[in-house]
Amino acid sequence: MEFIAVFLVSLLVLFILVAGLMFGRPPVYRPEREYVLALLQGIETRATKEPVWNLFIHTPISHDDELEAYRLRCYQFDQGEMKHVIARQGINGYLYDTEGRSYIREVAKDLDNFIRNAPLSVDF
Repeated sequence: MEFIAVFLVSLLVLFILVAGLMFGRPPVYRPEREYVLALLQGIETRATKEPVWNLFIHTPISHDDELEAYRLRCYQFDQGEMKHVIARQGINGYLYDTEGRSYIREVAKDLDNFIRNAPLSVDF
C-alpha cells in the first residue's frame, strides 16, 4: 500500500513538472529604456548594485538594437576595451572611480537624449 501511495505522489509531481515545462515560457531579459537610464544614473548615486549592473552589461538585449548599442558601450568600458577611459574599481560603495562615473554619466546623457527624441510608436 505504501508503494502505491509513493508511486502516485511521484507520478503527480512528474506530471506537474512536465506540464510546467510544456506550457511555461523561458525567462527573458527585456529591460525598458527608462529602466536602463535609471541603472546608468544609479552608478553616480550608488543606487545600482553590482549584481544588477553585471546582469545588464553581460546579457545581450535582442529586442531593442539601440539599447543594445548603449549596453555594448558600457560592456566595452567595463572590460577595458575603451582607449580614452579605463574602468577602475570605485571606493565607498561606488562601482567605478571618478573618471569611470563621468563616462557612464555621458552614456546616460546620450541615452536620455535618445529617449526624449525617439518617435512615439505603437506596436500592433
